[in-house]
Amino acid sequence: MGSTCSAEQKEQLEDKAEAAIDAVKEVTEDIKAKVGEVIEEAKEIAEDVKEKVEEKVEHAKEVVADAQEAVASAAAGAQEKTEEVAETVQERAAEAVAEVKEAAANATEAVADTMTAARSAVTGTMIVEFDDGKGSTKTADFNNKALGFTFTRSGGGCCASAPKSKVVVSKVEKGKQADKLGVKRGWAIKAVNGTHVTGLEEATKLFDDGKSKLAEA
Repeated sequence: MGSTCSAEQKEQLEDKAEAAIDAVKEVTEDIKAKVGEVIEEAKEIAEDVKEKVEEKVEHAKEVVADAQEAVASAAAGAQEKTEEVAETVQERAAEAVAEVKEAAANATEAVADTMTAARSAVTGTMIVEFDDGKGSTKTADFNNKALGFTFTRSGGGCCASAPKSKVVVSKVEKGKQADKLGVKRGWAIKAVNGTHVTGLEEATKLFDDGKSKLAEA
């Protein structure tokens, strides 16, 4: 009886052992499956993280490129602005120099005109300045009222509709005062006793005033 129980017990133990082994196998397979799932999920997470990191890196590169472009643009703008300021300063300096030269020329001309007027008053003559049309100024000192020449507005007209037109010598009487002083037909009249001629009407007035102070022929 004792040996029979022992056989049954042995059989039961074997069954339990097989059941335990099967349970262990089943648990092992389940663990393997879950480990595989975890590994796949970990791979997916790693891929996602990699993609996000790459996106961040690309974004950082774009930001750096934009920053570099902005710096370059700002530098170019600063250079351009500097050049503009320098050019403006040069232009203003040139204008200032031109204005100074013009003022000096005007002052010199004013002094010369004043000296001419003074010389006319002292000598009792009428001093007329002519432009000979060749870039030279000719001066003639008339000492009597018989000037010996006539003048008109440039173009041959006699009216004063263009007050600032050039006034020229229209005729020189041979052997008379103007001829003896070397005055030539076509010369432009620039000034009378230091006062600049700007038109026919003014020229007529200046000559009348100047002649009134001269002696008779």
